[in-house]
Amino acid sequence: LKAVEGECGFVYVVMDALSEPFKGIGITNDEGWITTNAHMETSVPGVYAIGDVRDTVLRQIATAVGDGSIAGQEVYKYITSLEDK
Repeated sequence: LKAVEGECGFVYVVMDALSEPFKGIGITNDEGWITTNAHMETSVPGVYAIGDVRDTVLRQIATAVGDGSIAGQEVYKYITSLEDK
């Protein structure tokens, strides 16, 4: 984009929640985004969501990477807790 005094442009990519396969298990909101807590857990035990499919304010690669880091640790803790039983 070339900026001209008094004019500017903003590129926006429209995103839709690609969560159709998960709508039947009750983890999506009315717009189709998957709802999680801060640990990336959904309301279904053992089911986690990360990145652009989450119901969140910001959808950027940087936040998706952070989500993945959190979810990886949480999944490890979840699996470990199952082994302890």
